[in-house]
Amino acid sequence: MRIAKKLFLLLAIIFINNCASVSAPQGGAIDAIPPELVSTTPKILTEINPTQKITIQFNEYLQEASLKKAIKIFPNGDYDFKYEYKGDEIDFWMPSNLDTDTTYMLVFDTNLKDEHSVNIAQDIVIPFSRDSVFHSGRIEGTIFGDFNTAFILLWLNNPSKAMMLDTPPDYILRASSNGAYQFNFLPNTEFSILAVQQYGSNIDYTKEAFSFYRKNKLSLHNDSLSSINFYLTRPIKKEESVVSSDSLTVDDTDKKTLVKTGTILGSVKGNFLHPINVFLKNTKNNYTNAVELGGNYTIDEVLEGKYQLLIYEDRNNDLILNMGSFTDKQFAERFYVYPDSLNF
Repeated sequence: MRIAKKLFLLLAIIFINNCASVSAPQGGAIDAIPPELVSTTPKILTEINPTQKITIQFNEYLQEASLKKAIKIFPNGDYDFKYEYKGDEIDFWMPSNLDTDTTYMLVFDTNLKDEHSVNIAQDIVIPFSRDSVFHSGRIEGTIFGDFNTAFILLWLNNPSKAMMLDTPPDYILRASSNGAYQFNFLPNTEFSILAVQQYGSNIDYTKEAFSFYRKNKLSLHNDSLSSINFYLTRPIKKEESVVSSDSLTVDDTDKKTLVKTGTILGSVKGNFLHPINVFLKNTKNNYTNAVELGGNYTIDEVLEGKYQLLIYEDRNNDLILNMGSFTDKQFAERFYVYPDSLNF
């Protein structure tokens, strides 16, 4: 009997040790998939009460340290909200100072990361309101040009340029990687709008690349505005705006190399109040030429490469696509971007 008990004990120890030695496989693919919003509870955040708790569910665990910088509420204001981190969930208590006639946006911006430090791909916007319905205003468009990041800033009630400099925007949205942006749930009022390359509490966006719209204000009394487009790039000096070549050969370590060039021919149709220029650009070269009175244009000796083509109204005849200024009353010049890239 004692022998049986000893054998049982020995077998049990072996079993436990074998279980303890099991471990997760090493290696494997690195997680590069951004976290995504799954749901909110309640599902539709209307008729919300001040200080009410909602639960926000993601598809994977978040990095807790990233939440503090990522959570924002628009329109901008002094809100006394709080939240509790629960891995792939966030319990969020609404601010106590909510107006009854405003649709708010709870935004998780691209500072939000998962536990593997992968940032979300685009701002996540969750509307909420004390009212029974959300505002339905929408502003959308595309930012063209040369930039790694771009932001759209909105001010309520169409403030002046001076007030835009001294007052934080009411809404901030980071454009997607292809330059597209879309504001939803906006009130039916008037706005001032600005595109900037960088935005932050410690960044003076007037010193970075910025672009006004071609009108001084946007009105949302018809609920939606589309094709509110911007061109965002470093300022181009007049002497840089026309590139030409006197020879089809260049020196390369004392050897003559043939340079491939091409000619672009096209025409512009439409009614314009100012002279029209055509602008061809890539990261290395840019070409500007005037459009003839009949609408035709020619760009000669274009070096090989991939280019973006646009036309614009040159109001002041300086051969530069101007995007407006904080120091005068001028806004952006009207432009149109050819939708496809040109390859030579």
